[in-house]
Amino acid sequence: MVKEETTEAIRPLITAVMPVYNGERHLRETLNHIVEIQEQGMELLLIDDGSTDTSGAICREYELLDRRIRYIRQDNQGIAGSRNRGIELARGEYICFWDQDDIVLPEGYFKLLYKIQAGYGCMGMCSTKRMIGEEMSAFEKITEGVYDEEEVRRKLLYPLLFRGYTYSFAQGTDYLYGSVWKCIFRTDFVKENQINFRRFVNYEDDWIFVTRALCCADRVVTSRKAGYCWRVNEGSESHRGVYIPDLCERFAALDEYVIGYLKEGIREAEVLTEYRKVSMCEHYVELCRNAANIRYARDKKGGGRRAHRERMKSYLWQTNYKKCLTCRKYLRSSAYRRRIVLFTLRYGGVEAARIVSGIYGRLETGLSGFGWITRMERQRKMAE
Repeated sequence: MVKEETTEAIRPLITAVMPVYNGERHLRETLNHIVEIQEQGMELLLIDDGSTDTSGAICREYELLDRRIRYIRQDNQGIAGSRNRGIELARGEYICFWDQDDIVLPEGYFKLLYKIQAGYGCMGMCSTKRMIGEEMSAFEKITEGVYDEEEVRRKLLYPLLFRGYTYSFAQGTDYLYGSVWKCIFRTDFVKENQINFRRFVNYEDDWIFVTRALCCADRVVTSRKAGYCWRVNEGSESHRGVYIPDLCERFAALDEYVIGYLKEGIREAEVLTEYRKVSMCEHYVELCRNAANIRYARDKKGGGRRAHRERMKSYLWQTNYKKCLTCRKYLRSSAYRRRIVLFTLRYGGVEAARIVSGIYGRLETGLSGFGWITRMERQRKMAE
């Protein structure tokens, strides 16, 4: 009699990596959706990043409930470190990254997986939705397609690098975000190209991973069917006013790293030149937002508004800001914050831009509770 191969010995088709950190509020709901997924060739790695609430107990409960789930506990390393740990431990032929408070839409997600398999793609992207409260609506609408080599750069990478700008060489049909959860990657592609998560500020690790992957990819598959729903969590770090005293230094380290891998994947000098300008303008907008967040700062080592203003002025001159601001003319009409803040910076100076950014941020937060406004904003961006 031939002994049957154990489940543990069979390589999963796909590994989903989910960092968990104090996520008890939505974690059980998220895991309930996942255990209902019928795909048996899946493993879910729950990387508990030193949670201090009941998240660990919830993870262990679901590990016992579903043999596809593995629970790993580690000291706190942040979301980038947790995802990199997941890459190391992944056994699947493919790998993806989910968040602890979101919802996977299996019909669309696994349609993308099978399409990548059939098309021999290095990676794939699907359309996504977002949830505000209990209301779900379209977020990213991605065109169905298979892209090879140069098409990957022109129709996927460049539109992502120049999101919100209308450069002729970045005229993809979709308004893309750098979120990693809409993507599925071939695991050996990720490991062979040493693609990993890096965090320099507090929000760019997804974008780095996706853009670096697109620089390396020779075939990318896309699907118009939504496979993932992002829950907008107003209590998350990205929605709190966080002041970062050394933001200029962090931007310098980020730029050095990103330009390093973009040079390997982009041959056109013009594209790199314009990307540097756009990148600087994005930094200027974030510096103004950061200045408006000084009132939230607990650590006053970086000084107050005057110290920040002086650091920002120095950064502007060091980066030749007047030359960089020439890319404002390519901004889409729907890039409201950037258009307003950069215009104010150019003609009103640092302090005026800080004040305008703060007013815009408070207005944006106040209006986010009106669903029809957020739907209108998405429709306009996707229409453009």
